[in-house]
Amino acid sequence: WYQRRAGGAENAKITMWLPLLLALVAKADIKFSRTVDTVEAGTSGTATLDHDCSSSDAYGSNDCDLKWGSTYNATINIVTNEVLYHNSTVTVDMKIDSIIPFKFSCAACDANCTIDIPIVKKTETFAMPDCPIAGGLNLTQTFTLPSSSPSPVKASVSGTAEITNGVGTTVAHVTATGSIS
Repeated sequence: WYQRRAGGAENAKITMWLPLLLALVAKADIKFSRTVDTVEAGTSGTATLDHDCSSSDAYGSNDCDLKWGSTYNATINIVTNEVLYHNSTVTVDMKIDSIIPFKFSCAACDANCTIDIPIVKKTETFAMPDCPIAGGLNLTQTFTLPSSSPSPVKASVSGTAEITNGVGTTVAHVTATGSIS
C-alpha cells in the first residue's frame, strides 16, 4: 500500500483521504458494518476506531455507531506483497436507499480521484498517493464529525468496495452497509 512518512506531500494526501473515506461510508450518527470478502494472499491489515464500535475481527473495528460532534482516532495498518501501479484501481459500487447509485472508480495512485456524492450533492476531489504503492500503510488520523448531519434526509447505503492490481486481480473486496440519521 503506502508507507506514511512524517510530514510532506505524501502525508497530506493520506491525511486528506481517510476522513473522506470514512465520510463516504458514514457521515455520522452514522452506523456502519463491513465484511471483508476477499484479501489477496500476502496482504493483511486492520482499520480501527478508538470507540463507538461494538465488535471487531481480524480486520479491525466493526458494527460502529458514530455520534455527531464526536472526535475519533482511526488507525490503519496494512501489509502487502502487492505493488500497485497507475493502472491499479479503487472501485466503489453502492446504492443509497437501495435505489440511488453511488459508484466511482479511480486510479489507486498517481491521480486525482473525483466523486459525486448523491443526496448532499457534493463533488469531492482528492489526490491519490504516488505510485508505486508497495509494502504497507501505517496511519493514525484524528477526525471530528460535524455537530449535525449534512444530509437533508435519513438514508441507508450498501454495496462493495474493491482494490484491483494492474492486471485485474482483486487485492481486497469489502461489502459494507450503513445508515445516516
